[in-house]
Amino acid sequence: MASPTDRRADPWWPVLVLALVWALGPALPTILEGQLLGQPHTDLYPSVWGLWAFAGDQPGLPASTALLGHPSGMGYAYSSPLKGWLAWPLLEVLSLPLTWNLLVLGARLATVLTAWFAARAWGFTGPGALAAAAVYGCAPFFHGYAVEGIVEGTDGWTLALLVWALGRRKPVAIALTFGLTLISSWYLGMVACLIVGLCTLRHASALAAIAGFALAAPFLLTFTSAFAGTAPLDDAVRVAMGAPITVPRPGLTEGLNPFALTAYIGWVVGAAALWSRSRYLVLAALPAALSLGMGPIYELPVAEFVRFPYRWHAGTLVLLAAAVALTAQTWRAWWLAPLVVIEGLLLSPIEPLIPGAPAEIPAAWEDLPGPTLVLPGPVAMPPGEVNRSRGRARQLLYFQTAHGQPMPWIPDFNAVGVLDDDSWLDPWRAYDPLERRKGHTHEDLVQADLDALQARGIVAIYALPDELGGQSERLLSDLAGLGLHPTTSTDGLHTWVLRN
Repeated sequence: MASPTDRRADPWWPVLVLALVWALGPALPTILEGQLLGQPHTDLYPSVWGLWAFAGDQPGLPASTALLGHPSGMGYAYSSPLKGWLAWPLLEVLSLPLTWNLLVLGARLATVLTAWFAARAWGFTGPGALAAAAVYGCAPFFHGYAVEGIVEGTDGWTLALLVWALGRRKPVAIALTFGLTLISSWYLGMVACLIVGLCTLRHASALAAIAGFALAAPFLLTFTSAFAGTAPLDDAVRVAMGAPITVPRPGLTEGLNPFALTAYIGWVVGAAALWSRSRYLVLAALPAALSLGMGPIYELPVAEFVRFPYRWHAGTLVLLAAAVALTAQTWRAWWLAPLVVIEGLLLSPIEPLIPGAPAEIPAAWEDLPGPTLVLPGPVAMPPGEVNRSRGRARQLLYFQTAHGQPMPWIPDFNAVGVLDDDSWLDPWRAYDPLERRKGHTHEDLVQADLDALQARGIVAIYALPDELGGQSERLLSDLAGLGLHPTTSTDGLHTWVLRN
């Protein structure tokens, strides 16, 4: 280990270069095209919408929203209050797409830098600290979150700050950073509990983390109250969401991968960690085993609700980063850090460049006359099943950031347990090809169905013919039978204004 003098003399420019290149390099093509960072098929648009909705409801920690589930609203808690609070002042001066992109870039930059500081706090210097920053901060695991648009996932810097505080053995800093990690992501929070538990074996100051629960308590209570219907997962689904144990095909050759689930370590990291023959390598086996999603631990309270056990991989990365740092420091191998990054980009299953999603909003969606029913709506799917309605989030959620009008649908937000009742929308669900596959059969609309909309303040219907498929013509015919004809039919969009 290095002395304090050695740490002060440690050059800072290599990690700054690494952080800047990592933050900007994979993102630059998408940014130059003016798109949102992330692919549009799963979590991106809900994440961007949540950023806007949370920032617009400040100051506070809202547990519901009036923007969805009109007219009553619905329980909802944003998964990244940290980014929501940061977006609050930014959205006063910047556009939503620019704010989103800046926060993604900032998280990538901060994760590398804080990993370097954490490594130095634990005594690593020079190439050792730089290698640790590369293993953790530039991991395909965190890169996958940026690719998929999972808002809370890119904030690996909070866990790195906790590791820094544990290395410095400062009780107040440990408590604060532990609470911050819990707030940033409850998956990182569960990893933080493991890391703190391991550190208590070395020094008692780690127990100060317990005080951090007080800081995070409002966030945890808000989340559980907003999504009170969450149920334990089936074991088979949990295992399917565990860390893959096969050698993956490189994302460089596969093109777009809509699900960026990975626990890829890499041959360089694996070899360097094994060469260290350190206790960190042995300890890394614990979160690695948990990440598989199997075992009696998942029968315990709290653990039974873990939907994505592969996310224990953050803990594996913390410990492998220390093992690789030992090797890099022993060899004086400054080249090890860039080699780790290059291999991860070329051989991991995550595509090396962050894809983009359209950021523009068509003019037809910018000035809705009031609360509007958009057809088709979201479709709830059991955990583990591909939800092909997620792509509709662009129209249902992202476009709402321009028009601001409430909508009646109650999305399940990835099956986290929304309990609100919107059964009065069932007659309209029957036009959705995805809902029909689930058993919703078509019945002729009656005037009472329109009256139910108007009684709840719905003033317009917008329909997406491409999403409705063969049901589009049936909808047109059924509404025409009730005396309603489209007021516009442009840009692949049918709209009706309801009678007053």
